[in-house]
Amino acid sequence: MAAPAAAPPRSWFDPLIDGLALVAAALVVLLTVLIVCDVAARYLRWFSLTWALEASEYMLYAITFLGAPWVLREEGHIAIELVVERLPERQRMRLRRLTDFLGAAVCALLLVYACRVAWRSYQSGIRVQKSFTFPEWYTFALIPPVMLILLGIYLRWLVHPPRPGGPAVRETL
Repeated sequence: MAAPAAAPPRSWFDPLIDGLALVAAALVVLLTVLIVCDVAARYLRWFSLTWALEASEYMLYAITFLGAPWVLREEGHIAIELVVERLPERQRMRLRRLTDFLGAAVCALLLVYACRVAWRSYQSGIRVQKSFTFPEWYTFALIPPVMLILLGIYLRWLVHPPRPGGPAVRETL
């Protein structure tokens, strides 16, 4: 029986990612309950939650960003490896390093851009006025820290490259 691939190093970073994923999961549950209550209340003609649609939009946004670091760390994203799996191990690892570098570069670029957008929104004082009223920059505030975390994951992979097979490959019985 082959030894399982070494897990990536764990640090304070991993509980942070797990916590964000837990918040995202709680929001999925809350979103489900909100939609069921809104549909049931309208169907029974009791009342209407006029703010439910807008709240659902913001929750979906938060779920996406809060869950992204966990999905990336666990390599849970969609990957089509038709060509990659046919490469020799050495080339596969080189390609992995290249994609990790490109991922880090994209996250760094998005981090800078998101910070600029959030700061400009904060300075402008623009307010969102729909069912809820709040400063517009609140909607942008989540992006920079998440981009920083995603950048951190890619940098960790560049410093501590995963062994052949990657961290997502697990031993099965």
